[in-house]
Amino acid sequence: MLPSMSPTLIRARRVAFMAVAIVLDPLTAGSGAAQQTPRSHTDRPVAHAVPASGSITIDGRLNEAAWAAALPVTAFTQLDPDEGKPASERTEVRIVYDAEALYIGARLYDRGTVSRRLVRRDALVNDSDWFIVALDSYHDHLTSYRFSVNPAGVRRDETFTSGGSRSGTVTTGGAIIERGGQADQSWDPVWQAVATVTDSGWVAELRIPFAQLRFSPAATQTWGLQLERRIARTQEQAIFAFVPKNEPAGVALYGHLEGLEGIQAPKPLEVLPYASTRLLRRSAVPQSPGISFPNPFQSRSAASTGAGADVKYRITPNVTLDATLNPDFGQVEQDPAVVNLTAFEIRFDERRPFFVEGAEIMRFGTSVQGNPDGGPPQLVYSRRIGRAPQLAMPRDAVYTDVPETTTILGATKLTGRTRSGWSVGVLEAVTQQESGRLIDANSLRRDAIVEPLTNYFAGRLRRDLNGGRTSVGGMLTSVHRRIDDGTAPTPLRSTAYSGGLDFRSETMDRVWSAFGSVSPSYASGSPAAIAATQRSSAHFFQRPDADHLEFDPTATSVSGYRAQVDAGKRAGTWIWNVALTATSPGYEINDLGFQLNADRILVDPNVTYEQNRPGQLFRRWSLRFGPDNDFNYGGDLIRSIAMWTFQSQLNNFWTNSVRFNWIAPSQNDRLTRGGPLTRTPSGWLAGFDVGSDPRKRYTATGGVTHTRDRAGMQQTTATLQAGVRPASNWNVQVGPSLNRVRLAAQYVTTVVDPTAVSTYGSRYVFAALDQTTLGIETRLNVTFTPALSLELYAQPFFATNDFGALKELRAPRTFDFLEYGKDVGLSARESGARYVIDPDAGGPAKPFRVDDRDFNLNSLRGNAVLRWEWRPGSTMFLVWQQERAGRLGAIDAEREGRPISGFDVSSGVDDLFAVRPTNVLVFKVSYWLNP
Repeated sequence: MLPSMSPTLIRARRVAFMAVAIVLDPLTAGSGAAQQTPRSHTDRPVAHAVPASGSITIDGRLNEAAWAAALPVTAFTQLDPDEGKPASERTEVRIVYDAEALYIGARLYDRGTVSRRLVRRDALVNDSDWFIVALDSYHDHLTSYRFSVNPAGVRRDETFTSGGSRSGTVTTGGAIIERGGQADQSWDPVWQAVATVTDSGWVAELRIPFAQLRFSPAATQTWGLQLERRIARTQEQAIFAFVPKNEPAGVALYGHLEGLEGIQAPKPLEVLPYASTRLLRRSAVPQSPGISFPNPFQSRSAASTGAGADVKYRITPNVTLDATLNPDFGQVEQDPAVVNLTAFEIRFDERRPFFVEGAEIMRFGTSVQGNPDGGPPQLVYSRRIGRAPQLAMPRDAVYTDVPETTTILGATKLTGRTRSGWSVGVLEAVTQQESGRLIDANSLRRDAIVEPLTNYFAGRLRRDLNGGRTSVGGMLTSVHRRIDDGTAPTPLRSTAYSGGLDFRSETMDRVWSAFGSVSPSYASGSPAAIAATQRSSAHFFQRPDADHLEFDPTATSVSGYRAQVDAGKRAGTWIWNVALTATSPGYEINDLGFQLNADRILVDPNVTYEQNRPGQLFRRWSLRFGPDNDFNYGGDLIRSIAMWTFQSQLNNFWTNSVRFNWIAPSQNDRLTRGGPLTRTPSGWLAGFDVGSDPRKRYTATGGVTHTRDRAGMQQTTATLQAGVRPASNWNVQVGPSLNRVRLAAQYVTTVVDPTAVSTYGSRYVFAALDQTTLGIETRLNVTFTPALSLELYAQPFFATNDFGALKELRAPRTFDFLEYGKDVGLSARESGARYVIDPDAGGPAKPFRVDDRDFNLNSLRGNAVLRWEWRPGSTMFLVWQQERAGRLGAIDAEREGRPISGFDVSSGVDDLFAVRPTNVLVFKVSYWLNP
């Protein structure tokens, strides 16, 4: 959005939105689709569970007498494709229970062909039939446990947290965001399911132990229940407790499961011990140039063993303690390779099982924001725990031996919920002090601390009221590091605290809602540590033209706050919201949380028109408009973007999205890395994505995005995800991603120079950048049985970075630059791949040197994981990892007498396979005990 907008223009845009809706409505409105009134949890359908008479064998046959005694559930209503009509195929679901478990038996009749795919556990595929059971065992209308099985016997399990929203938006590829909330697939309970295909359809039989659920200790139970059937060939979705797509959905509108009496959660203790072996093999041990002796810390091979355990103990029926001792993460997939030339950290997803499972417990606040500067803060980013050591080794080191990660001595989680609506979560972890070994050019060895002993804590408390429509909560996090005052000054803070209060409230019909949070932070440490915090990319307190900021090199603490509120209409054809977020300059949570920026005020309104009922052309479509405006606390407009997005799914099940962003002129307080403001030129972004019918054997999704501004910046990103299923148990995916960017000004360095009066006594040096990167993520998954699978992953990555002539910022609040040797001063290249810059050609300014920043990067990362669940809850992993990486910088190229070539995949492949790899082989076995 432009900095100012007249009332006339506002009215014109409002009329335009309504006109688009009127024009497109005949193509989308279903015939005879009646508007329905919002539902409440008091008028929901009811299913009955009966005690089992005799034992039940889970074999997918339903031939025991207990099944005949249960009253079947047969009323299912279509959500897609014919919303509101009865399901096209008959379904019968019966529910029985005994002292240990709940049993669900389903006969899913089908007059067509049953679609079954054999994939690994927890995989979601759209070209297979599914039967899904969701249980709100607390009956708090907030959280449910979801169990899914397909005709091949593949199991999926997840927890589902209600958000009170309407149906989700179509994403490219045909997947639909879960209606009414957010799913967490990290939950991995021990349960059984067997499916068989018959002449009349297929049968699913499930056994869910009460020990894997949480529920109240009442003698007579009523649970929330949702049953769902998906038929792949017609993409039909039929459910037991029906809610129209344009109304709020979620756990609160499940049906009821009655008849459970005298059940208990037996066997409160679960133990999962493991043992592992790790073998490492290098093809060669590298030797530093100019050093006469090889690296004494590395050998061509190494072996290690490990052991540990995960423990789950149910303290009370509603409170569970999870603990991990010496956790092992050997089977975790590697992070993708990237080239990051920005000042900001890249956020990678958490993949470690202990921290992934139950991550929703530590989620603070509610957010629908796409802008990272908006919404509630991420107070817990568990990858901080066990991270790579943060302290650098001394500069005189020629060889080093530094641990790749920090050892986690132990971690615990305490979670629970009371009958009165209180939820509690506690996370505690301790990582050990890590030291690295080094040897200098004189062959002298010594140790250096690279990470201090650290304690991490997070506590969460929430109260749910009004049948789950209102919640209030609080959170507290702390980090304590044992800093040795006798060592050299460290940039690490010794203590850090954060937390806050959050709320969420919905109207009775769940159409309107408001949520928000306020979060203070406080961190302390030595003056060196706090000075480093003030100078970090999230703060840049040293900015010379920021009158609202003050850099204090003697400070021993820093504090701040973040506050946000979001209110709006969440259901219906027209939905909208307004979000406000303020993050003070001193807010700092990166010790345990994740934060990119402080000193921000965000104003973000959004309006969406959504049509969910099939028409002549579309199955569903939506049109969204939202202007984002960011300011800093000095009143400068930092970001101003007006965004339009159209998403749709056609009647042939293809999906597409079109988006256009107008970027208005604004200021940039990060480009000079702590220097003065610069101008952000106006520009635009246009993008298009398309996805094929996910039911087919061959699938593809892809898109192109192009960005351009008035200063000459151009960026084009093209992605493709192609998939093929040679057989029902094979899945191959290849996903190339090509990014080409040309920047008019990439930051290079800052040179202090008192003669640079116009830029506050420093010269801010930039260069044009031409960067090309290509990454190809390749996956091959083979599933032999529902319990045995092989997953292969590889990512070749190629990057070329070509920097142009060096230049300096002419004046603050501009995007004007003076090129050395052309507009001002002299520039000359000398040996060692360095440039000598005389900024005023013999004047009082001192010359300085800048390294040639050009480089090529080639890497190959991959792993193979063979996973076998050899008994319920017990697994074996055999993992092979390989990594190759070669970086050719300008200094290396000059030393080796060969130029840095432009982007060339063929030569990059040759260079890549000339690099000798590092191989790692891991074997791990775990054994689930439920004594």
